[in-house]
Amino acid sequence: MSSRKRKRESKPAKSDLISQLPDSILHSILSLLPIMTAFRTSVLSSRWRYLYKDFPLRLSDYFFNLDTRPPHNRLHMPDPVVRDPWFSWLRMAVFSIFNSHHGPIEILELSLFFSFEMDRFVKTAVQRGILELKLVPFGFGRDTYELPLSLLSCNTLHQLSLQSCRFPQALLPSIFPNLRELRLDSMPLPNDLLSKCPSLETLVISTYYDGPSISISSQSLRKLVFHLDSTPTELIIKNAPNLESLMLADEATITNKLKVLDAPKLQRLGFINANVRAIQLGRTVIQQHKESLKSLPPTFQVNVTPCRMNMLSSVKTLAIKMEHYFEKPIPMILKCFPGLINLDIMKYKGNGDKCYLDKGMWEEQGSLSFLDHLKTVTMKGFWGDQCDVELLRYLVVHGKVLQTITLLCSKHITKNFVDIKKRQICIEKRASSNLALVFFRDTKENVHFSLWNDMIYY
Repeated sequence: MSSRKRKRESKPAKSDLISQLPDSILHSILSLLPIMTAFRTSVLSSRWRYLYKDFPLRLSDYFFNLDTRPPHNRLHMPDPVVRDPWFSWLRMAVFSIFNSHHGPIEILELSLFFSFEMDRFVKTAVQRGILELKLVPFGFGRDTYELPLSLLSCNTLHQLSLQSCRFPQALLPSIFPNLRELRLDSMPLPNDLLSKCPSLETLVISTYYDGPSISISSQSLRKLVFHLDSTPTELIIKNAPNLESLMLADEATITNKLKVLDAPKLQRLGFINANVRAIQLGRTVIQQHKESLKSLPPTFQVNVTPCRMNMLSSVKTLAIKMEHYFEKPIPMILKCFPGLINLDIMKYKGNGDKCYLDKGMWEEQGSLSFLDHLKTVTMKGFWGDQCDVELLRYLVVHGKVLQTITLLCSKHITKNFVDIKKRQICIEKRASSNLALVFFRDTKENVHFSLWNDMIYY
């Protein structure tokens, strides 16, 4: 035997330190891996052969969603699903995972399965303590998937996302006992659903099709998000004593009437479109005159009666979307929020370039009460037009504690442009000595306002 061979045989083998870890730690490691990678570890050695059967299972969207299909072979119609080899392979893989796995199921997202398959997966997930569940039924034709009663009574579920599903007609007296977050897309909201969910804190509603109005009453709800751009609906916040955040799609208050009747803890509100159709905050109502709906600029009326609630003064952060056709309702809207601290404005030029500005409009307002508290202003879509300048000048001259005005500019920024705008805004006459005026080039233009859109469309 050669000396090289003897040396190689006498060298001790490297110990596998990871495999020496206890099962609980290895389960935690496996739960952080992509699902297929975790299951492939079963072929490493006898030590790893059965570990995958007991670790917390997280079957999420990257594995089950339609978008995981190869782009050249993606299906858009449900009919050929059964015949498609890719879907058949995926279905077999999922069934194999479920049949062999015996541990808890923490996250499950299903978007490729039929009614009887959905029932099977949902039942298994409930039995194993599901925490997060997303259902996007596929292949139901005109029928939507009816949620099983076992899911409605699941006491481990914290997050639930549903698309094109339906609730049973007769709901239990109490459902989803520990559900914190509910997202509904393309499906109705049962009238008594929220009152039966004792722990619900976040509700997201997209593409609502059922009925002329949505009425919200909930003792536990803290965050409410509406994605209602085009459906003509009346949104009524009737009784929400713990609601802190109400977020609306950019165009929601143009096509929808908004009524916030009782939300005494509301702190964040937006977007309020300056071309608002009708909005009621407490007992303050702002709406367009009917005869002016097709005219430019439109005229607005404000009806104010004594308000018994502190809801309006509780709002600290407000987002407004405005076109310079519709400057006139802005002072009316701002008067409704005397405790405002943060003001976010999304500007867009609209179809025309003409600015219907009443030059004396802002001077007539005097020093509104919210200016005693306003600290930050962010304007997205700043072009430096006269409408923008007049509004900013008013805030600068009267904002007593204003700290920062951030302007996201939709054009190239030069030193000359900045100097001119500072002069026009009268920065030297600022009421707050700590005020900083900051200019940024906005590369995303007006299609995305991350301060709000990331929270609304998440």
